[in-house]
Amino acid sequence: MELGLSYVLKSVVALIVIILAANYGLKYLNTFMIKKNQVIKVIERTPISKSSALSIVEIADTYYLMSFTDTRNEILRELTAVEKEKITSSIEEKRPAAPMKQKKQQTGKKAVQTFKSLQTQYQSFYEKRK
Repeated sequence: MELGLSYVLKSVVALIVIILAANYGLKYLNTFMIKKNQVIKVIERTPISKSSALSIVEIADTYYLMSFTDTRNEILRELTAVEKEKITSSIEEKRPAAPMKQKKQQTGKKAVQTFKSLQTQYQSFYEKRK
C-alpha cells in the first residue's frame, strides 16, 4: 500500500516540476519573440458591428484609419497632420495619472469626438460604396 502511494506522490511531484519548467522555459523563449521596436501599432480599435471594426493604426510614424472585417482589412484613408496631432495629444494627456478628474474627462471627450467624427466619415464612405 505504501509502495503505491509513494509512486503516486513521486508522479505528482514530477508533473509539477515539468509544468513549472515548461512555464519558465516558454516565458524565457517569449522574450526572443517579442520585438521591442514595433513598426505597426494599433492606437485605438472600436467595433462597429459583430464582424467589423474601425481602427487607428500607426505604421512607420504615419496614422491610418483602417476597416477590419472578417473577409477584408483595408486602409480607408491616411490621417492628416492635424488629426494626428489631436490623437497624439489625447494619448499624451491620458498617460500621466492626473489627480484631477475633470482633466481626464475632457481628454476623453476630445478623443471620443475625434473618433466619432472619423466613424461618421467611415459610415458615409461605406454607404457611398454600396
